[in-house]
Amino acid sequence: MKKVIYSILICLGMVVLSSCEDTSADISKVTYFASLELKGETAMKIKLNDTYVEPGFVALEGDEDITSKVEISGVVNSAKSDIYTLTYSVANVDGFSVSEQRNVLVAAPAFASAYYGESKVGVRHYVNAPIHIVDNNDGTYSIDDIMGGFQFHGLNAGLEPAYDLHAEAIIKLEADNSISLVSLGSWAPELGLTLGLNSGSYDPVTGVIELDVKYGSTNQLLVTLTK
Repeated sequence: MKKVIYSILICLGMVVLSSCEDTSADISKVTYFASLELKGETAMKIKLNDTYVEPGFVALEGDEDITSKVEISGVVNSAKSDIYTLTYSVANVDGFSVSEQRNVLVAAPAFASAYYGESKVGVRHYVNAPIHIVDNNDGTYSIDDIMGGFQFHGLNAGLEPAYDLHAEAIIKLEADNSISLVSLGSWAPELGLTLGLNSGSYDPVTGVIELDVKYGSTNQLLVTLTK
């Protein structure tokens, strides 16, 4: 009787082992996730009415080149000063996708233009924030963030639209190319920060704007806008 039971257990073990081997063979598979690398800069600049030339990109799935499968969404309208975002995406054979972005600034020769903002407060330093200055046609200009992107692009990136982190302002370009603050719009009152403008200047040759912004009670926020 013992021999019979022992023989049955051996047979059951062989069946289970065979079943496990078959199952493993069915689900064993290697997945290579796609990789995507942009050539050139991810924050580019071109002049108004110049032609945008795509720097290129490379996509791989393991050792296989899948660059031809990359899709690009977004367009650059070089006839209008703005910052345009191009999104590059590609998926592997299993549908897992990866994406990268490139910003292209179309710069106008006038003071009113799109800019990249650089902001510094102490050890905090952020670059390539999209900033826009619009001519109000009354001697003043609207800037969509006098902080140069310090809050919405750097310190608290991703918190909009829940919080209004753009500090809109009306500014004036004086005859000597200094910049004065006319008025400041409302923004994120929950932060309890007082803003102002200590000084500002515009270099018409380089197109660079320098702003010394009063940020809070003691901090100095240095902003540089380039196009």
